[in-house]
Amino acid sequence: MDALLFVPVRADGSGGAPAVVRTARTGAGQERVGLAFTGEERLHAALGPTQRWIRLSRPALLALLRPLGIEDVRTDPLYVGPQMPRMPELPESTALDLRAAGPVLAGARRHAQWLPDEVW
Repeated sequence: MDALLFVPVRADGSGGAPAVVRTARTGAGQERVGLAFTGEERLHAALGPTQRWIRLSRPALLALLRPLGIEDVRTDPLYVGPQMPRMPELPESTALDLRAAGPVLAGARRHAQWLPDEVW
């Protein structure tokens, strides 16, 4: 049996309880993909602490998405949003205590792994 994933949803707008599974695009003009996370903390890190979710297995999520022409699900994407946060440009001689500055993007420049459909 497949493990249950945390799948982001949004209210359908009718004021009732039904929810709509959120989708995304891997880039401008690219095909839509489904979204899933292996933990609630990963979902909230990517989409914010107020993001609603439901638990679904990967096959169940794909069954919901196939009628929409979506055949791919991204699990635990690294970042969600139209712009990537960047580290400030500092002279090499400047000492910086990264642990005191909060969350840090480490390594080389990263690019968004996918963008929410709402952006387009």
